[in-house]
Amino acid sequence: MTRIAGVVVFKAKPGLGEEAAKRIAAAMPAVETEAGTTLWLVLRSNTDADKIFLVDLFDSEASLNAHMSGSAAGQIFATVPELLAAEPELHPSAVIASKPAA
Repeated sequence: MTRIAGVVVFKAKPGLGEEAAKRIAAAMPAVETEAGTTLWLVLRSNTDADKIFLVDLFDSEASLNAHMSGSAAGQIFATVPELLAAEPELHPSAVIASKPAA
């Protein structure tokens, strides 16, 4: 089981959550080229439309490091910050339990 995860919480300026989520999701083609990124989700909160969660899983610490210095992260951090109300919160995480995707 993949044990290395990352969660990034983005808080957009009021009314800009949809645009921020679109810009984050636009990095998907770059993520698809990353063999070590086994899951990548962009989630927009149903209770706060200006809050976006980026959740990813990696097959190794090296894959996490490659992802964070890769083109997807570069694209996100070049295009999204102007829409944000605060700095993104990065939460390196460990997977405790998971159900495999179908």
